[in-house]
Amino acid sequence: MRRGLLVVLAGLLMPWGMWAQSAAPQEVAKGVWFLEGDAHAGYCNSIVIEMKDYLILVDPSYPGRTKELMAEIPRLSPKPVKWVFDTHAHGDHSYGNAQWTKVGATTLAYVGVREEMDLYEPTRWRAAMSKREDVRATGANDVERPKVVFRGDKFVLKDATREVDFLHLGWGHTRGDGYVWLPKERILCTGDAAVNGPRNKLWDADVANWPKVLDKAAALGPKVVLPGHGDMGGVEIVTGQAQFLRDLYAAVKAQMDKPVAEVRVTLPARDANWVRPDMSQHIGIIYSEIKAGKPAGALPHVWQ
Repeated sequence: MRRGLLVVLAGLLMPWGMWAQSAAPQEVAKGVWFLEGDAHAGYCNSIVIEMKDYLILVDPSYPGRTKELMAEIPRLSPKPVKWVFDTHAHGDHSYGNAQWTKVGATTLAYVGVREEMDLYEPTRWRAAMSKREDVRATGANDVERPKVVFRGDKFVLKDATREVDFLHLGWGHTRGDGYVWLPKERILCTGDAAVNGPRNKLWDADVANWPKVLDKAAALGPKVVLPGHGDMGGVEIVTGQAQFLRDLYAAVKAQMDKPVAEVRVTLPARDANWVRPDMSQHIGIIYSEIKAGKPAGALPHVWQ
């Protein structure tokens, strides 16, 4: 989301909470809205899905974004938010959980989300408190875990209007990754398993396995892909993310005879959408994964 010069200059002078503003909702199918979160405020994208008698919210984001969503969603539909789904455990997707359960919603995730929260929290929550006013303002010392978790590879909500499938396809971005699939509309919500742009974070990933998981997602045949960050698009977001990870992994693997500080990668033009100006962090994480012979997310690491 691009903003004008005046907004950028204002952001240099004002705390994020005073100027952050997310994009207007986009209705991508009848009763399905894509709500792009303001990247300047650290927000993820969210999705609202309308059922016969209630709404499903995918990714509540940070508390500040949840406050926005609570004001915005009633303008989309008068129905109550009954389910709130965390696509994974990271704070920019899940730290609004408690605000939703306080108003009667039920939070939902794949069991791996709760397991990752138990593994990494409240350390990450407290680190966020030191940086974010909206997290401090909750008065809480830890993230609230999802109230309902599913095991296996699928959990379904279905009524007379539509079917919504919550899928776990394997360890990719995190071991708890969940996708939301609308089979009739062929809409796929990916969380951060597939992002549109140079927004990947690999600390909790199984980088070698991640493209294989994305292949399963692409095999669903989505017509519309709603990523955790960046603009919505088509299946090319999923296939492009997978190709980028394969190319990056192969480039690092080919240089494992060098010290990590000497590894350099030049990726094909097809990967340009996902390439950061400084790839050293990605290189270091993949190097460590290959050297250890286990997922990067299973190695000792600190969220940065």
